[in-house]
Amino acid sequence: MEQPAEYKTTLFDRHGAAAADIVRAWAFGLLVFGATMGAISFTMAMGGGSTSLFQWVEALGVSALLGAATGCSGLLIGRAVGKGWTHLMVDGSATPYEEQYSYEQSLVMRGQIDDALTSFEAILKGNPDAVKPRGRAAELYAREKQNYRRAAEFLAEVQRISSVGVGDYVYATHRLVDLYTGPLNETGRALVELRRLIERVPGTAAAEQAREALAKLKERHPVR
Repeated sequence: MEQPAEYKTTLFDRHGAAAADIVRAWAFGLLVFGATMGAISFTMAMGGGSTSLFQWVEALGVSALLGAATGCSGLLIGRAVGKGWTHLMVDGSATPYEEQYSYEQSLVMRGQIDDALTSFEAILKGNPDAVKPRGRAAELYAREKQNYRRAAEFLAEVQRISSVGVGDYVYATHRLVDLYTGPLNETGRALVELRRLIERVPGTAAAEQAREALAKLKERHPVR
């Protein structure tokens, strides 16, 4: 789906995590440029005598060259470090940079909920293991469209993704329980979800909370 003409992509939209390296490189370059100009000006003043236009142009050129060189060096170093960090994050146990879906967020902020959901649906068709956009689409369907059934479908898909993290699994289960005990009015399914959560993460605070919620739900809705 084409982005509306009025949407202006940001530096972070175009470059993702590398945008921070670009900003730092420009900052370092400008810092060196200013420091070099100040040092040269001070040296000329201390030397006495008049300073020709050629000398000032030469000083400006040297400062700009040093600033540009520093900026480029900073960018290259930053990117190299960024690649190494990404490799470490992907291969290790931490979480790598995640897509923020800024385009869809901009649509929501402008009240174009249907367009945002259409975009999320298109993203998810080609990404069966995408967790975050499924959670965001579920929230939009529930909060903005009151389509609780579609929201529950997305949350259930999150649960079935083999690579889903514990945090995302717990979140999806909690939201499903909210829907089943609320607008969908399917208490039996909420009980099933709580039991599954206890089995999935035994011995954790999430499991203990699920056990307490299960007991309270049974009290309010005794099985006949």
